[in-house]
Amino acid sequence: MTNQEFEIKILRQHWINDDGIDDKADLCSHGVLFIKIGDEILSDLESDSWALTATGLYLLRTLKIDYMIEDFGSQLVPCCGHFMIPDEKKNHVSILGCNEGVDWNIKHENGNVKLSTEKGTVAIISFEIYKNIVLDFTDKVESFYGDPNEKEVPNEEFDQNGFRQFWAEWTELKTEWRKTAHNTVYKT
Repeated sequence: MTNQEFEIKILRQHWINDDGIDDKADLCSHGVLFIKIGDEILSDLESDSWALTATGLYLLRTLKIDYMIEDFGSQLVPCCGHFMIPDEKKNHVSILGCNEGVDWNIKHENGNVKLSTEKGTVAIISFEIYKNIVLDFTDKVESFYGDPNEKEVPNEEFDQNGFRQFWAEWTELKTEWRKTAHNTVYKT
Protein backbone atom coordinates (compact mmCIF):
# COMPACT_ATOMS: atom_id res chain seq x y z
CA MET A 1 0.00 0.00 0.00
CA THR A 2 1.37 3.42 -0.98
CA ASN A 3 0.15 6.83 0.10
CA GLN A 4 1.39 10.34 0.76
CA GLU A 5 1.54 10.46 4.54
CA PHE A 6 4.47 10.79 6.93
CA GLU A 7 4.22 12.26 10.41
CA ILE A 8 6.74 12.52 13.21
CA LYS A 9 5.65 14.66 16.14
CA ILE A 10 7.05 15.15 19.60
CA LEU A 11 4.25 14.40 22.06
CA ARG A 12 6.37 15.01 25.14
CA GLN A 13 10.07 15.82 25.59
CA HIS A 14 12.05 15.29 28.79
CA TRP A 15 15.39 14.40 30.33
CA ILE A 16 16.17 10.81 31.36
CA ASN A 17 15.10 11.41 34.98
CA ASP A 18 11.78 12.81 33.72
CA ASP A 19 11.33 14.92 36.84
CA GLY A 20 10.77 18.28 35.14
CA ILE A 21 14.22 19.55 36.10
CA ASP A 22 16.68 20.62 33.37
CA ASP A 23 19.38 17.96 33.74
CA LYS A 24 22.66 19.55 32.60
CA ALA A 25 24.43 16.16 32.89
CA ASP A 26 21.99 14.44 30.49
CA LEU A 27 23.52 14.86 27.04
CA CYS A 28 20.52 13.50 25.12
CA SER A 29 16.94 14.74 25.18
CA HIS A 30 14.31 12.02 25.35
CA GLY A 31 10.66 11.93 24.53
CA VAL A 32 7.50 10.26 23.36
CA LEU A 33 6.84 10.43 19.63
CA PHE A 34 3.95 9.95 17.27
CA ILE A 35 5.30 8.40 14.07
CA LYS A 36 3.06 7.43 11.20
CA ILE A 37 4.02 6.21 7.74
CA GLY A 38 1.05 5.72 5.48
CA ASP A 39 -1.62 4.15 7.67
CA GLU A 40 0.91 2.42 9.96
CA ILE A 41 1.59 3.92 13.38
CA LEU A 42 5.13 3.13 14.49
CA SER A 43 5.11 5.06 17.78
CA ASP A 44 2.47 6.76 19.92
CA LEU A 45 1.64 7.60 23.55
CA GLU A 46 1.74 3.90 24.43
CA SER A 47 5.29 3.49 23.08
CA ASP A 48 8.58 3.84 24.89
CA SER A 49 10.49 7.07 25.29
CA TRP A 50 13.13 7.61 22.58
CA ALA A 51 16.46 9.45 22.23
CA LEU A 52 15.35 12.56 20.37
CA THR A 53 18.72 14.21 19.81
CA ALA A 54 20.06 11.05 18.14
CA THR A 55 16.84 10.82 16.10
CA GLY A 56 17.25 14.42 14.98
CA LEU A 57 20.82 13.88 13.80
CA TYR A 58 19.88 10.70 11.93
CA LEU A 59 16.95 12.41 10.20
CA LEU A 60 19.19 15.32 9.20
CA ARG A 61 21.57 12.83 7.59
CA THR A 62 18.70 11.37 5.54
CA LEU A 63 18.20 14.72 3.84
CA LYS A 64 21.37 13.94 1.86
CA ILE A 65 21.51 10.16 1.69
CA ASP A 66 19.30 7.12 1.38
CA TYR A 67 18.92 5.04 4.50
CA MET A 68 18.36 1.30 4.90
CA ILE A 69 17.32 -0.13 8.24
CA GLU A 70 20.26 -0.15 10.68
CA ASP A 71 22.60 1.79 8.32
CA PHE A 72 23.71 4.06 11.16
CA GLY A 73 24.46 1.19 13.54
CA SER A 74 21.15 1.65 15.35
CA GLN A 75 17.59 2.60 14.57
CA LEU A 76 16.49 5.96 13.13
CA VAL A 77 14.63 6.43 16.42
CA PRO A 78 16.80 4.73 19.05
CA CYS A 79 15.85 4.10 22.65
CA CYS A 80 19.15 5.49 23.84
CA GLY A 81 22.11 7.27 22.35
CA HIS A 82 24.51 7.98 25.16
CA PHE A 83 27.72 6.57 23.68
CA MET A 84 29.11 8.85 20.95
CA ILE A 85 32.16 7.85 18.92
CA PRO A 86 33.73 10.67 16.89
CA ASP A 87 35.19 10.03 13.45
CA GLU A 88 38.44 11.95 13.23
CA LYS A 89 38.51 11.84 9.41
CA LYS A 90 35.16 13.51 8.74
CA ASN A 91 32.47 15.47 10.52
CA HIS A 92 30.57 12.38 11.68
CA VAL A 93 29.75 10.67 14.94
CA SER A 94 28.56 7.11 15.57
CA ILE A 95 25.97 6.77 18.32
CA LEU A 96 25.60 3.48 20.15
CA GLY A 97 22.90 2.37 22.52
CA CYS A 98 20.66 -0.63 23.08
CA ASN A 99 18.84 -2.58 20.36
CA GLU A 100 15.41 -1.04 21.00
CA GLY A 101 13.95 1.55 18.68
CA VAL A 102 11.89 2.35 15.60
CA ASP A 103 13.29 1.97 12.10
CA TRP A 104 12.26 2.33 8.46
CA ASN A 105 13.89 2.76 5.04
CA ILE A 106 14.29 6.11 3.27
CA LYS A 107 14.99 6.37 -0.46
CA HIS A 108 15.28 9.50 -2.59
CA GLU A 109 13.55 9.12 -5.99
CA ASN A 110 12.95 11.88 -8.56
CA GLY A 111 12.41 14.73 -6.11
CA ASN A 112 10.41 12.55 -3.74
CA VAL A 113 11.21 10.55 -0.63
CA LYS A 114 9.96 6.98 -0.34
CA LEU A 115 9.54 5.74 3.23
CA SER A 116 8.98 2.03 3.79
CA THR A 117 8.46 0.15 7.04
CA GLU A 118 9.52 -3.33 8.07
CA LYS A 119 5.89 -4.41 7.63
CA GLY A 120 5.89 -3.20 4.02
CA THR A 121 3.92 0.03 4.39
CA VAL A 122 5.09 2.67 1.91
CA ALA A 123 4.58 6.42 1.77
CA ILE A 124 5.94 8.74 -0.92
CA ILE A 125 6.19 12.46 -0.22
CA SER A 126 7.96 15.35 -1.93
CA PHE A 127 11.50 16.04 -0.80
CA GLU A 128 10.50 19.60 0.17
CA ILE A 129 7.78 18.32 2.51
CA TYR A 130 10.16 15.75 3.98
CA LYS A 131 12.88 18.38 4.49
CA ASN A 132 10.41 20.68 6.25
CA ILE A 133 9.22 17.87 8.53
CA VAL A 134 12.82 17.03 9.49
CA LEU A 135 13.83 20.66 10.07
CA ASP A 136 10.70 21.32 12.13
CA PHE A 137 11.43 18.24 14.25
CA THR A 138 15.04 19.26 14.87
CA ASP A 139 13.99 22.84 15.68
CA LYS A 140 11.72 21.48 18.43
CA VAL A 141 14.49 19.25 19.80
CA GLU A 142 16.91 22.21 19.86
CA SER A 143 14.36 24.46 21.56
CA PHE A 144 13.98 22.00 24.43
CA TYR A 145 17.66 21.04 24.59
CA GLY A 146 19.02 24.55 24.89
CA ASP A 147 22.64 25.53 24.45
CA PRO A 148 24.91 22.44 24.23
CA ASN A 149 27.74 24.56 25.69
CA GLU A 150 25.87 24.61 29.00
CA LYS A 151 25.91 20.82 29.33
CA GLU A 152 28.09 19.02 31.89
CA VAL A 153 30.09 16.71 29.65
CA PRO A 154 32.30 14.15 31.42
CA ASN A 155 35.96 15.18 31.60
CA GLU A 156 37.25 12.21 29.59
CA GLU A 157 38.66 13.35 26.25
CA PHE A 158 36.76 10.60 24.38
CA ASP A 159 33.40 11.79 25.78
CA GLN A 160 34.26 15.43 25.11
CA ASN A 161 35.24 14.66 21.51
CA GLY A 162 32.11 12.59 20.86
CA PHE A 163 29.82 15.28 22.24
CA ARG A 164 31.61 18.03 20.31
CA GLN A 165 31.49 15.98 17.10
CA PHE A 166 27.77 15.29 17.54
CA TRP A 167 26.93 18.99 17.72
CA ALA A 168 29.41 19.92 14.97
CA GLU A 169 27.73 17.46 12.60
CA TRP A 170 24.23 18.58 13.69
CA THR A 171 25.11 22.25 13.16
CA GLU A 172 26.75 21.63 9.79
CA LEU A 173 23.74 19.70 8.47
CA LYS A 174 21.18 22.18 9.84
CA THR A 175 23.11 25.16 8.47
CA GLU A 176 23.45 23.54 5.05
CA TRP A 177 19.72 22.91 4.74
CA ARG A 178 18.71 26.28 6.15
CA LYS A 179 20.99 28.18 3.72
CA THR A 180 20.18 26.40 0.49
CA ALA A 181 16.79 26.19 -1.12
CA HIS A 182 17.79 23.28 -3.38
CA ASN A 183 20.36 20.64 -2.57
CA THR A 184 21.72 17.70 -4.43
CA VAL A 185 20.70 14.43 -2.87
CA TYR A 186 23.56 11.95 -2.60
CA LYS A 187 22.78 8.28 -2.62
CA THR A 188 24.66 5.77 -0.52
